[in-house]
Amino acid sequence: MNPTARKRKKAVCPPIGALMRYRDRIVRVIAEASGQRAVIESVDVNGRSFRSVVKWANLAGLNDQLF
Repeated sequence: MNPTARKRKKAVCPPIGALMRYRDRIVRVIAEASGQRAVIESVDVNGRSFRSVVKWANLAGLNDQLF
């Protein structure tokens, strides 16, 4: 391997149960899916919870506050 080659940072799945930010929503990570994706759960404007699959790279950690 070329010593001057850049190494890619390996993506890591967020911990299960973690609260994360996805776009403008706060979501909870439910499970790890294939292809560097995670199953998340969130609540829509009508109060119904739903699950979806998103890429790890699109999830951001929360800072010191939730909102």
